[in-house]
Amino acid sequence: MPAMIARRAVLCLPLASLGCAGLGGPPRILLTAADLERLLQREFPREHRLLEVFDVTLQPPKLRLLPQQRRIGAVFDLRARERFMHGTWNGQLTFDSALRWDGSDRSLRLQDVRVGDLALADPAAPSRSVVERLGAALAQRVLENMAVWRLPNERWLELQGRGLAPGTVSIGERGVELAFVAAPR
Repeated sequence: MPAMIARRAVLCLPLASLGCAGLGGPPRILLTAADLERLLQREFPREHRLLEVFDVTLQPPKLRLLPQQRRIGAVFDLRARERFMHGTWNGQLTFDSALRWDGSDRSLRLQDVRVGDLALADPAAPSRSVVERLGAALAQRVLENMAVWRLPNERWLELQGRGLAPGTVSIGERGVELAFVAAPR
């Protein structure tokens, strides 16, 4: 086995649980939509207070890959409670987003979030269209820059020790790939 392939094999073994992709090119981590959903299960349900008026609870998302647009998409079930009149609404929030690497905390984060739809299930909700439009705008702000995955510290140290740094983030049919390249010296 040539030395380069052996080094890549050693790199991939500790990353296998994170989905290290193949030995044919630069080392990379592959996260499938199922991997990301499983990781996000730990972060949800998530509660947010919006405008000091609404308490919103987001359930774990259902993710899908949108490789043609280089984005991921997600659907959240949500529950919103108006704090003063005690109105409660259930609904769904649909959005898509690009991903970016953030070196400060070694994470993949949402970038350029676009809310496709915020639909409340109760058609009799007062001012439903206003609440939906306002909620969609606020959801976009809440989701922008949200971390969806963090590279574990021990893996980061291992990659650094091998002289590697994160390169490109790509979204393909198989999943989200984070490629590693030689670190600048």
